[in-house]
Amino acid sequence: MRRPRVAVLPALPALPALLLGGCAVPETDVIEAGGPAAVEVYPYPTTGMVLFFRSSEGRLMPVVRFEEDAPDVPTEADTPGVSTPETLATLFAGPLPGEREAGLTGGLPDFPSEGVARSVTHPRGGVEVTLPIALAELDDLAVRQVVCTVAFTEDAEARTRVRLRGTDTALPSAGCGVTVDLGGTPTSATPATG
Repeated sequence: MRRPRVAVLPALPALPALLLGGCAVPETDVIEAGGPAAVEVYPYPTTGMVLFFRSSEGRLMPVVRFEEDAPDVPTEADTPGVSTPETLATLFAGPLPGEREAGLTGGLPDFPSEGVARSVTHPRGGVEVTLPIALAELDDLAVRQVVCTVAFTEDAEARTRVRLRGTDTALPSAGCGVTVDLGGTPTSATPATG
């Protein structure tokens, strides 16, 4: 049985025309297709924490850090995850050198040397955080930094309502309400109050 021969030679002159045919296609402008996609941020393992710092544009910027000494898989003696007081101490300590080089700033006052944040479940739901500072020292963005950091510490989806209490006053309960996008900028005006 003989195999049929394929006529390749007559098609060879047309090959360069096929390969170079796209060279005369005119350029087009960039077409805007909307904002960047939203992405949810969940630190893994449970030793991770989400901290909110300020970008150079004055917006909230999430940073995920991991606690090196915490066990990846907690034992019965361990509590899962990083505690709210630990996370707040890390937030108030400010950005690390590499984070500062990326344009992030803290925007929060220093904790007093004996200062420790406390966190308890609020009777009406959510959590109440007592800070060793006067809340009058915090601007609106600083309040959002603390509320969002606590909300992500308490609940991976940041649905927990947070009430801040300082040495001078207590603020109404607030939610984070921040969507983290691939462009790196959360998109929300202010925390919801209630």
